[in-house]
Amino acid sequence: MAEPSRQLSDPRELLEGYLDHYREEILRVLDGFPEPEVSRVPSGWTPLAMLKHLAYMERRWFVWDYAGEPIDDPYGDRDSEERLVAGESFEEVKAFYLAQCERSRQVVAKGRLSDRASRIGRFQPPEEPPTLGWIMFHVLEEYMRHAGHLDIARELAGGPEAAR
Repeated sequence: MAEPSRQLSDPRELLEGYLDHYREEILRVLDGFPEPEVSRVPSGWTPLAMLKHLAYMERRWFVWDYAGEPIDDPYGDRDSEERLVAGESFEEVKAFYLAQCERSRQVVAKGRLSDRASRIGRFQPPEEPPTLGWIMFHVLEEYMRHAGHLDIARELAGGPEAAR
């Protein structure tokens, strides 16, 4: 998916457009990995574990924090979010990721940028919850950062360089 039109000026359309752009960018970069479940960095994270992290991140910020829907494990089992469960395939993690992205879109569609996050998630009194607009921008920033990480990891793995 290409970047949103340069003619857009509506903040909501820009945020939604760029979120979808980077959601697809993550998958595009992962398509270039010879083995997305193999680590190429000293910390040991894998590109596939990064995709799993992004799925949990979507769910945590939009469903739990913003919409206030109860989630038994908003952070996922930290070990399973950072590391893959034995036998977990790219297709399984990708399906989980795509489901979380779609759920996020549904939640966001019901809100206004100025709406405040719930107090069910991590934002408890006296802390003032952020707005939906702030959350969308924060999630976008996280996507941009991790897309860059994946670009570098893909190059280290010997995959084709990510064309931007």
